[in-house]
Amino acid sequence: MTGRRDRPLALGLFAVLFSVYLLTFSGVYHSSDEMSMLAATDSLARRGAWDVELLRWMGEQQGSFGPDGHLYSRKGIGTTLAALPLTWVALQSQLLPNVQMAMLTNGVITAATGVLVYLLLRRLLYSCIVSLLAALAFGLATMAWPYARYLFSEPLAGLGLMMSFYFLVRFRDRQDVASVLWAGTGLGIALLTRLSNAIVAPFLGLLLLIYLYRRYGRDWKRWLKPVILYGLPVLAALAITGWYNGLRFGNPLTTGYLPEERFATPFFEGLYGLTFSPGKGIFWYNPILIAALVAWPALWRRHRAEALLVAAAVLSNLVFYAPWYLWWAGHAWGPRFLVAILPFAALALAPALEAASRRRTLALVLGALILVSVAIQILGMAVDFNLYLEEIHAELGLYHPATLFTVAYSPLLRQLAYLRPENLDLAWARGGTVDWIALLTGLGLALESILALRLAWYKRSRVWVTGALFVLLFLGAFLSLLRYAPGGDVFQAADALAKMEQGGQVVALTEPVWTEAFQDTYDGRMWVWGVSAKERVDAQHSAIWAVGAGDPDPAAARFQVGGVRLDYFAATGLPLDASRLPTVPLEERPRLGDAVELIAAESGETQVLAGETLSLALYWRALAPMETSYTEFVQVIDESGSKAGQTDSLPCHGGCQTTTWRAGDLVGERYDLDIASDAAPGRYQIVAGMYDLTTMENLVWLDAEGSPIGEYRVLGFVDVR
Repeated sequence: MTGRRDRPLALGLFAVLFSVYLLTFSGVYHSSDEMSMLAATDSLARRGAWDVELLRWMGEQQGSFGPDGHLYSRKGIGTTLAALPLTWVALQSQLLPNVQMAMLTNGVITAATGVLVYLLLRRLLYSCIVSLLAALAFGLATMAWPYARYLFSEPLAGLGLMMSFYFLVRFRDRQDVASVLWAGTGLGIALLTRLSNAIVAPFLGLLLLIYLYRRYGRDWKRWLKPVILYGLPVLAALAITGWYNGLRFGNPLTTGYLPEERFATPFFEGLYGLTFSPGKGIFWYNPILIAALVAWPALWRRHRAEALLVAAAVLSNLVFYAPWYLWWAGHAWGPRFLVAILPFAALALAPALEAASRRRTLALVLGALILVSVAIQILGMAVDFNLYLEEIHAELGLYHPATLFTVAYSPLLRQLAYLRPENLDLAWARGGTVDWIALLTGLGLALESILALRLAWYKRSRVWVTGALFVLLFLGAFLSLLRYAPGGDVFQAADALAKMEQGGQVVALTEPVWTEAFQDTYDGRMWVWGVSAKERVDAQHSAIWAVGAGDPDPAAARFQVGGVRLDYFAATGLPLDASRLPTVPLEERPRLGDAVELIAAESGETQVLAGETLSLALYWRALAPMETSYTEFVQVIDESGSKAGQTDSLPCHGGCQTTTWRAGDLVGERYDLDIASDAAPGRYQIVAGMYDLTTMENLVWLDAEGSPIGEYRVLGFVDVR
């Protein structure tokens, strides 16, 4: 720190940026790149493994097969590890959504990067206000804001590179070994995130040598210790990368990238595309960088070595990615590969802000650029960029040149057409329905953070104020994620599955469209394979759970949860232990004739409002094969027999009719029973049974002695209000 005000201002800045990112949180995947990295995190958090078999249905779109036949992500290990703490917490809590919790990772990373921008400018002796405004411009007026909501690797790369830069400058000022060690660690983080960040490494190393020469001249012996300390984390990162490559692909030098993924674009075409093309030009997506470009000479006159590093970091990335076959990074908002250099470019805003404070005309121009830049970031966040891409690719074909180089097809123009309530890509406005509690929570946290920053500015901040602010941020994020936690059939099925699983079992998730929802809600520890059929699971197991629309083979246990079926296949042929059911089995198990017994019943509510839905579940065990296809019924009736609600259906929506039941099979189903809106208030019985639809004859319930006790069974009671 360069002064007493810097610590509270830095913490206040972090709070403001993170609270804004939380307010504009999306919490869903936008790209297969995100899915690939988080699938690796998922495997690591659940099982201590590194594969991405969850995405096996995707093939080699985002992964490559290792010598062991398993699918592995081609991405670097950095983002996978960065998302691990939040993913692990979500799995332990069983309340927080797993994917959404992990998607907060880049919000924390980008806010921390904004803090480094502020602190670095303070070390370059810019005023608090200039440093603060430049950091806020980075966090809210560049693509850093939209990318704080995604789980791409560029934000972490930017943090690592900026961390290396900041601690090198701190080493210049303090000459302490800790600074140079932290500087090397920052570069190591960038290399772990993506090995291509090595293009900036020579320039960071050169800056260290410049500082050593200024301090020690040609006393080479005194250079040795700082150089070694700087290089150790870098070597460690390279060693970890080699180990990770060997683990996945059998060779430390093999990254898994395919032969067609290569440098194949004419250089100047890619360079123009990255800078000024209407589809992906960085200056169109970040107009504020025009001011940074103009102001860079002023930065160079004041801090030559540091300004040259800024220029080298930016230009090296442009030169490196311009000839890449997908120089625009495929499915993304703007030129994604350049997100990592945004904090470097933001440093050049400091002299522009200084000049604007002295000249009214410059202030107006700079203010206009900032407003336009902020508006573009809001446009990018408000609507999922995939809406544009899916429509335009259907019209022109995948990655048609017109989408990159023709003004009429620019996403910046086309995105406006999608601005409708039902298209909002905000967690608190999903599907056009506003969650006011989540929205007000987010607004409250943002206002509190702004107030804390204001208190820090006026030197009124206290330790307890800062502590309370971060506790509120934590609680607010926790509350928001609870509000955003998904429900529905996949959630209920994943919850039931986690309660029934045992060691040695695996999951075959046969519906790719459910991948994100299942990953978000499943808190179990089984190995999940995303495959088209259970037969494609290539793993040793004691039993397999097929999760999908329904497996065609008769299973030892079948559970229907809305549109989701769980089918249990034991390798040994043993039936599922009834004690593993997601509800407590009945002590007395009544029978329906001699063919089936009720082993468990579960009702989610004891009270329900008229016009709402009552959730309940029944679990049956077949005692003998049945030649008749019976229909299940569940009713809510009062003492006089008047019905408040009723549902009749074949088991598993007809997907597992009683004629397919074998002796010992378990069949369960969850029902959502609609209560009539005109139902009279009072206490009702929940009853169930089965009947033959062709003859309308009911199966008779029998007690433990085999004596008939009626055509329906009372399962419990519910108060209708």
